[in-house]
Amino acid sequence: HSTLIPLSHDHHEALLIALRLKKGGPASENDRLWPVDLKLQVRSLLLFVEQELLPHFKLEEEILFPTGFTIEELQPLVKNLLDQHQVMRDSIGRIKEISDENLLKKALIDFGILLETHVRNEDRNLFPKLEEAELQGKITLPHLKYKSWR
Repeated sequence: HSTLIPLSHDHHEALLIALRLKKGGPASENDRLWPVDLKLQVRSLLLFVEQELLPHFKLEEEILFPTGFTIEELQPLVKNLLDQHQVMRDSIGRIKEISDENLLKKALIDFGILLETHVRNEDRNLFPKLEEAELQGKITLPHLKYKSWR
């Protein structure tokens, strides 16, 4: 659905960030956009979160999730996704405070795993069910004035 396309584009970039976090550095030897230095990785993550992830969450939480929540069978999934948003916000708050390098590395890996799990859950479970519900006439997906940052 056209509403979900820009969100899916965002998800593609989020999966790349998740891979970098799980690897502890660039996604590949050709990845020149992600730093090797741990402090610079944290700065890159915080920039991604502030400029891209939090606005994406806001859109989902204010527009997409309420639409999904009108379908009873999707309510547990939507609640789980909302909970994951909060866990990620909390994790970022903790990452900002960590000074121990080993704890920081683990926190970045854990965040990468959570981000990947969350994105795949939306892509594989929520989005197809929303599209199906719209085809069945149960909901009307909003047409978003939203441009993916990718």
